[in-house]
Amino acid sequence: MSLIDLANVKNRVIGWSAVMAIGQVISNAIATPATQAAAGMMGGPIALGGVSILAAIAGSLAETMTADELANRMTQRLIKNPSILENEDLIKAAGEAIGYILREVASSDELSAIAETQKLPYPETALSQLAEKTPEYWLDINTNTADLSRGLNIPEDQLTLIFSADAEEFDRVTGLTTADWATFLNEFAAPSKGKPFDAEIVEFVADKLYATFPKAYRQVLKLDAANGGEKFAVMLLNLHQIALAQLRDLGLPNGEILQKLEAVETGQQICQVMGKLSAIEIGIRSDLGQIQTSLERFVDISAPRLPIPYECETIIQGRTQDFTGREFVFAAIADFLQNNRKGYFLLEADPGVGKSSILAQLVLLLNRRCVAHFNSQSQGIVRAEQFLENACLQLIRGFQLSYPQLPENATRDGNFLSRLLGEVSPKLGGKKLILVVDALDEVEISLQGRGSNILYLPDALPDNVYFIVSKQPKTLPLPNHQVFDLMQYSTESLADVQLYIDKRTSNSASIQSWINRQNLQRDQFVAAVAQKSQNNFMYLRYVLNDIDSGKYSDVTLEDLPRELEGYYEKHWARMEMAVKDQELRRRKLKVIYLLTKTRKPVSCDILADFAEEDAGDLHKVLDDWEQFLRRSGDSPPDYSIYHASFQRFLHRRDVVQQSGVSLRDIETAISDNLWENLYGDE
Repeated sequence: MSLIDLANVKNRVIGWSAVMAIGQVISNAIATPATQAAAGMMGGPIALGGVSILAAIAGSLAETMTADELANRMTQRLIKNPSILENEDLIKAAGEAIGYILREVASSDELSAIAETQKLPYPETALSQLAEKTPEYWLDINTNTADLSRGLNIPEDQLTLIFSADAEEFDRVTGLTTADWATFLNEFAAPSKGKPFDAEIVEFVADKLYATFPKAYRQVLKLDAANGGEKFAVMLLNLHQIALAQLRDLGLPNGEILQKLEAVETGQQICQVMGKLSAIEIGIRSDLGQIQTSLERFVDISAPRLPIPYECETIIQGRTQDFTGREFVFAAIADFLQNNRKGYFLLEADPGVGKSSILAQLVLLLNRRCVAHFNSQSQGIVRAEQFLENACLQLIRGFQLSYPQLPENATRDGNFLSRLLGEVSPKLGGKKLILVVDALDEVEISLQGRGSNILYLPDALPDNVYFIVSKQPKTLPLPNHQVFDLMQYSTESLADVQLYIDKRTSNSASIQSWINRQNLQRDQFVAAVAQKSQNNFMYLRYVLNDIDSGKYSDVTLEDLPRELEGYYEKHWARMEMAVKDQELRRRKLKVIYLLTKTRKPVSCDILADFAEEDAGDLHKVLDDWEQFLRRSGDSPPDYSIYHASFQRFLHRRDVVQQSGVSLRDIETAISDNLWENLYGDE
């Protein structure tokens, strides 16, 4: 490789980095509810995708332009700006991302395996040394000889992913080709070791750079933003201003989108925008990086993500918000995958302790290269047929199996699933197939054949096929499995709880003000709330949200409820005091009890019709129970009970008697055929 080629590659890396930085700043600056509404982008993660962001901007321009045309126009103008490729901070950010990836590769088991097979002497040492010297070597590459006529040649599908506020879409950005990285690596390594790396080592490292550079670079910027933007905020702000000037030249009017983009005018605001980036990334993570690296080696992260259905996506998004800790659980899962040829790993814990969040986070740590299914009573995902259809379709589409459609008997029992697992196993190429299945205790097993395993899970698995499943401590018919009892790890869980409380406090001026008004030290608050929670994250979610929103302005630290049941009881009492009119109170409770009886999310209009209430009044009722409800991203939204523990509380005998609501009357009314679609089997 010539020095001219090395200069060309460096310029292309910097150009890509500039485009990625601008794409992320712009996308996350406008990805707020107000801007989404103005741009017609209401909905869940899909509506925040790159196509929607680019299309919204393009649709606002005076000049008629498609999303792809807009992205290409901006990119071409950007790389022709002479100040971009010479920006030292931009060069440093790209160099940091390369250095991180080299360090990760140097410590990987895959590199050790290649070295052992090829009988290579200590390649990890050479790579580690190169990683340490990367900043110096990278800055010293002279780009005066670069040929700028080639341009960046960023494919349109990559531009769409770059301009995305959804981190999971950005995960599919690749950047330079593996051939680019391979030739670059040989010349780049020369100052360190004097001769090229072994060809297989070069290929392996190049594959890692190809797959993870954009994500590592993105996280370099995010971590800097979290530290106040000391290194890269000025650079990002400069890039943003250049892009904004281009959009104005293209005729972006003074509308909602332009106002959002113009509002980003200081380094602090740049940091706020970058702080919106999802904490789930390929590459660098401040807390789970080592665990993620450990889990990544079991799956093919270069393969397409498996098609997880939207219902499961909403659960994953909700359950991973503010996720903290649990490294010891993921380490146990990694050990299980490493030390067993196949099998079932069962995560067991009490309600609210975080089983669903852990499995949702696991899906993200595996970069969605796994089959995922989340059972949920509140969303009506409780039947074996739903699991079998979901799992089989993910396997067929993800591994391109030759089935144009599911056979008629595919969801009757577990035979077809077992057949697919047998077909996929030989295709894994030394990797593992992982199926993540949450909340087995919420499955309606009475709808299955007598004597069958829950969800018809197969007793026998092919090699390299693993199920990671969760349930509450109740007896269920399961294949042979290894149990991980989360309740036995109280010390580790307490540390995670305290870290979670401290992080939430750091990010909330309202919680800090509440602490100050009571003349408390933060460590006092953290310790007391952790003790009251009994390591229950559902409790923390409710209580900290109530303090943050001002609902507990009249409550002292001593009077905060104890444990999850105590929180429910306190909320119940506050609701009772707030509504003196007993008939109005009964009507409000009727609505929430109605939701506990439905087996799928329902709209406000349907609830109003059934409860014989005015839809406008019913919206106010739903607002009263907001923290206990899951609200879909549809328009109009559907509602369901967020967590089964609240459903169980409402059905406690003393609570039912106190409510004055007749559950028998509600059940009788629901059994009318008019309402069968709300509760019955499909």
